[in-house]
Amino acid sequence: MRLGLAVPIFANPGVPDFRTPNAERLEWSEVRAAAVEAERLGYDSLWVADHMFLGRDGAIYEGWTTLSVLAGMTSTIRLGTIHLGNELRHAPLMAKMAATLDVQSGGRLELFVDPGWRARELTAYGYEWEPDRAVRAARVGEAIELARLLWSGEPASYEGAHYRLDGAICAPVPEQRPHPPIWIGEAFDEATLDLIVAHADVWNSMPAGLDVLREKIAKVDAACTARGRDPRTLRKTLETQVLIYDDRDDAERLFERFAELRRAHPSGEAMRDVVAFVAQTNAELGRGELTFDDLREEFVIGTPDEVRAKLDAYRALGIDEVICWFMDFPARTSMRRLIHEVAPALAGAEVTG
Repeated sequence: MRLGLAVPIFANPGVPDFRTPNAERLEWSEVRAAAVEAERLGYDSLWVADHMFLGRDGAIYEGWTTLSVLAGMTSTIRLGTIHLGNELRHAPLMAKMAATLDVQSGGRLELFVDPGWRARELTAYGYEWEPDRAVRAARVGEAIELARLLWSGEPASYEGAHYRLDGAICAPVPEQRPHPPIWIGEAFDEATLDLIVAHADVWNSMPAGLDVLREKIAKVDAACTARGRDPRTLRKTLETQVLIYDDRDDAERLFERFAELRRAHPSGEAMRDVVAFVAQTNAELGRGELTFDDLREEFVIGTPDEVRAKLDAYRALGIDEVICWFMDFPARTSMRRLIHEVAPALAGAEVTG
């Protein structure tokens, strides 16, 4: 099983069901140190979110800029954006940017592109919002089609419903041939499933427990079969939160810390629409106040042996890469323990750190 680090480029203190509950504020020095250490430890990939504002106070680094900087600070680890917002960038420009970063990073880009979901984020920045997810998904499909044309190395012309090219030249082309792997996330509706089956090399799920994830995978596999694609040709991956501790008392102390942070830093305006979206991806995370045991079901939380067993169970479902949000960041305790104490025992895992 491959292991990736979701680099925390925003802070959401005290909210254990959303990504960065132990981070009080955004600090570049901590982000940079975690990314560099991840490569040294032997993590397979680095990932950054793509939002204009997120977290308690809305402070977040721009995703593509951050990924480019991290590319220059590393040399072997794979690089990707979690749900790169197609609506935020003109698609032909995104294709040019991807080609450039793939060349400059030595062929390490994973292109995870998404139709987007956050209307208020786009309208706040002056973009037009398309409320129909099917239209947004169709735009992503065209974005991928024209990117592949541009990456061929030949002058590209394209006439779609949403984008056009007229003899466009993209040189240099990506180092990876025929192109960087294309990732698409979730499986909301038929339009998204069409997009996955037609264009994805890799499918990714947002955090989900075993039962919820099993249902998602069955839905994606059925869509592949119904549309004439072998489900085995689609890699399946998971983004989730991870926390490793010695015992329940150890964990409860950390969750008391989260509660203190929540009282000290109430969630602000920047996060008011996020809870509803998370519930769309996993109804179990949309039920209001979650207990510690609820979080253990939906995330990867436990002792080293418990974490290994959970990851093995995910692997048995067909998951071959897990992108980890470490709940104790900016401490890097769980990040280190996953490699040193868990990864060597994972069935079939290959660890270099």
